[in-house]
Amino acid sequence: MYVHEMEANIRSILERPEGAVLTRPDDSGLSVDALEQILIAEEREITRHRAIQIAALQVIDQAQVATADGARNLTEWVAGRLDIGIDSAQALVRATRRTEQRPELRRAMANGTATFDRVEAASRIDDRDPDPLFLHLEVNGVHREAAIRARKTAAEERRTIEDSHLVLQPSLDRSWYKIWGGVDGMLGVIVDGTLTEIADKLPVDPDLPQSRNGAWRLAMALAELCAGDDPPPAHITVFVDAAHAAANDARAGVYLQAGPTVGRDALDAILCDSVDCVIVDDEQGKPMHYGNSSRSIPPALRRAIIHRDRNGCVIDGSRARLQVHHIVPRSEGGPTEPENLITLCWFHHHVAIHRLGLVLYRHPEHGRWRLRPATRPPP
Repeated sequence: MYVHEMEANIRSILERPEGAVLTRPDDSGLSVDALEQILIAEEREITRHRAIQIAALQVIDQAQVATADGARNLTEWVAGRLDIGIDSAQALVRATRRTEQRPELRRAMANGTATFDRVEAASRIDDRDPDPLFLHLEVNGVHREAAIRARKTAAEERRTIEDSHLVLQPSLDRSWYKIWGGVDGMLGVIVDGTLTEIADKLPVDPDLPQSRNGAWRLAMALAELCAGDDPPPAHITVFVDAAHAAANDARAGVYLQAGPTVGRDALDAILCDSVDCVIVDDEQGKPMHYGNSSRSIPPALRRAIIHRDRNGCVIDGSRARLQVHHIVPRSEGGPTEPENLITLCWFHHHVAIHRLGLVLYRHPEHGRWRLRPATRPPP
């Protein structure tokens, strides 16, 4: 059966009435081998289209169209115009620039003898190689070979810096941020090494199962790095819709000046140690109380509490990024008095207690402070 006849058969399946699903090779009337040939033929066609895109992108790159259109770089322009992800756009831009003086690689794409991924990987290797497509290797093998043998020009090195980017995308209610991007190899090693070093120093707590997860620890390391050794107190305005907040114990109706709503845990974290101003609206939305901006824990009292606790976190003795915590939260009437204040490191304060909900308690045998899940009774 010819490839175009196979394609016609597949198209007839795709045009079946709604609800008809292809789940087995037998449903198509084709063998697995025939379906495999369709996949291969379609991939060749995709590669041919990529060859056309590369030729067009070369002209666009030379004309600096991306800059004229207000894009930071060609990768950003391609991602927006083609509605593709940053990684796909980067690969297309890299292939365009690297094959500019490699006509044999572009011909291989145009005639379907090599896939786009193979050409993109092979384009990193000097064109004097007798086997420019490395057909004896899988594509991953070509990438490994390229990592060893590739020669970087000064222009390519500059482009890796120009293409470096970091994107923070908040959800609609700003309760979650998606972070992605890319940097050149040297910066990547620095970022990786710095975050790994901080992550390795974070405690592994049996009451925090995720504290053993490498990806989770790297995320916490990034937050701790940004917090700094002695971060200034956050200046935060909290708005409270009295009708909603009273009805559900402040689990709704509380939001920040920047827009995101916050729950009870986040509110406790804000009130624990920040410069805050609380504005309460009545049931008609009219402000009925303006709170004055004030430091929840005055600087002198903060220094006294840290000194009393021997300049270290009461959980593990850590001396880095120390903060003072209200044992009984202010939202529950806890006073800002020495007997209700305690010294914690950033991790145990903001991650373990305020974000994951662990509870402080004194161990009955030795009297030292420990943490436990709120669902587990104290010993």
